[in-house]
Amino acid sequence: MAGAEDFHFSSTGQVQLDRWSRGRVALLGDAGYCAAPTAGMGTSQALLGARSLARHLSAAGDGGHRAAFAAYGAELRPYVAENQARGREAVAMFGGAAAEG
Repeated sequence: MAGAEDFHFSSTGQVQLDRWSRGRVALLGDAGYCAAPTAGMGTSQALLGARSLARHLSAAGDGGHRAAFAAYGAELRPYVAENQARGREAVAMFGGAAAEG
């Protein structure tokens, strides 16, 4: 597509966070780990993230949010990393280059 005269795609970016929580607040879905608009994984990641976070919070009980947040991150991060990599690949198909940061 990069060589097509009638197609325009300027750029896209991808923010990758070292952690998805601070204090008693946790991020999930696109707020914490958007793959890329071209990846088509936003809904799946949000649903799996919500399920994981809810399960770990429920198991942790009162005051165990720190452990729950850590378990949520450890469980989901490999899946998210794979989808973020696929998102960068999808952007390249459109002739763009995803900026990491």
